[in-house]
This record gives sequence, structure tokens and C-alpha cells, in this order.
Amino acid sequence: MKTDKEVYKIFTACPKFLFQSAKIRNKTEYSMESVTLKEFERRTDGVLKPKDPNEPTYLMEFQAQNDSNIYHRLIMEMSSFAMANSGCEVRGILVFLHKGLDPKTRPWHYLSKSKDKFLRIVYLKDYIRDLEQKYPKHPMVLVFKPLFESNLDNLRKNSKQWYQQIAKCRLPKMAKNNLQDAFASWLLARFPHIDYKEFLTMIENLPNIEETLAYKQLVAIGQKRGEKLGEKRGKKHGERATLIRQMQIIERMNQNGELDDNTFGKLSETFKNDLKKVTTDINEMIKRQEKERQMKNNL
Repeated sequence: MKTDKEVYKIFTACPKFLFQSAKIRNKTEYSMESVTLKEFERRTDGVLKPKDPNEPTYLMEFQAQNDSNIYHRLIMEMSSFAMANSGCEVRGILVFLHKGLDPKTRPWHYLSKSKDKFLRIVYLKDYIRDLEQKYPKHPMVLVFKPLFESNLDNLRKNSKQWYQQIAKCRLPKMAKNNLQDAFASWLLARFPHIDYKEFLTMIENLPNIEETLAYKQLVAIGQKRGEKLGEKRGKKHGERATLIRQMQIIERMNQNGELDDNTFGKLSETFKNDLKKVTTDINEMIKRQEKERQMKNNL
């Protein structure tokens, strides 16, 4: 399961969550972005820049797989960033999905043991487990549920509740959208073969509907309809019935707030055009069949 993109979304939207997990008491506000280091022609997972220039800048790397070079890479990135930003104090944060992924590479690992903590290590699964014991409804606990919940039945049963709790948390709208989007992406990854209608019963008010499985399946249905345009009248009628059912589904989704007006308009227009074309094809088939019948009767 891919996790890097979603973790980056979460910490970009809420840098304070990263600092809390790394036990850093920041004295100023931070913003997080990905930066390309010219010497290596590669992008860092995240650079946390302080509003107060006198405070340190943090480079973050997230690791969800075994990589014996992760410490070396982060140290190189920290050095490169410091060289390009003279006078800037640079520190590092290494976030591992779980403790077993940490190679504890010498001598860099010992920077995390130093008094000044120039390098912070976070074991995400352990942190979320401990956080849940104190604050079971914390947004960080909720957003990682699809990733860390081992019981799929429990995940299916409670996903809507967790998703809605994220929507109600006290965070800026953009931050909540990022968390909801990460939640939805991980949930879909845990249920790769789920039907989109079943998925919509699990969670409501999906953000970025065009990036979800529901939207992709609707598009796929449209593509399959397009491939059937040369088939016989009976299948055309079936295609027309499918179109009508799909239109009814997206209308209900729109009425329930599960589909925004802009996306609904795009899908509705597509369905209407397809329905018009299928209806025209059916009428032409009927006319052609009627003409052939008349010709046979005249023989």
C-alpha cells in the first residue's frame, strides 16, 4: 500500500502533528513543502520552514519500507540544504511507519540521542497507538485507522463514523479535506475490489470525488458503454436501462451531498449525451428492422 503521498498530505496540512509526534516544542509557526535539492536532483519528502528565521528548519523523510540508506540520504539532504541556505540551522526528522524499519545506521542514529536532538526519530505506529489511549478521537488517530486497523470487519463497520469525526474536528477546512482525502485513499486500498455503491455507504461527503474509486468506476461504465455502440438492439436497450439507473444514482448522490454540484453537472451532461446517442441508435435500428420487414412482405 502506498503511504508516502498521504502522509505528506497530512503533515503538510498540519505540521503541528509532525512536531507533536517528534516531541518538538516549536516556538513559531511552520509551513511544510517539498523542495528539490539541485546537487542531487531529487525532492525531499518535506522541508518545514519557520515563520521566525531565527528558529531551526527541519527536513523530514518518511519511510514505509526497508531502506538501509535512509539515514545517509537524510544527512546528505540536510547538508545540501544548509549549504544552499547559509546561516540556517538545519535539523532532521525521520518518520518510520513502524519500529522494525529503522536500520539505526551509525553514526547518524546517535544524533537522535544527543542532548540537542539534532535528529528526531518517530515510529508512527507506536505513536498513534499511544496517542489513541489518551485521545481516541484525535484527528491523527482517526486518519490512520484505515492504515493500522487490522480487523477489516471493524474497519468496514466504523469507517463512516471515523470519517465524519474527522469532518467535525477543529481544523481549517483545507486541513480537514487533506485528512479526509488520505483516509479515503487508504480505505480504498484496504478494499481494492469493493463496489463504489458499497464504498459510499461506508463514508459520506467524499472530498475530491474525481480522484476516488466511485468516480473512476462511473467513468469506466461510460467507457464500456462507448464500446457497445455497435451492438444489437437488445443490448442497446440494456445499455439505455443502465444509463438511466446511473443517472438516478448520481442524482441521489447529489441530493445527499455525496457529489458536489460541479462534478454532478459534468457526469449528468455525459450521461445525457450518451443516453441521447443510444436512444437515436435504437430508433434507427427499429426503423431499419421495420424497413427490412416491409421489404420481405412485398416479395
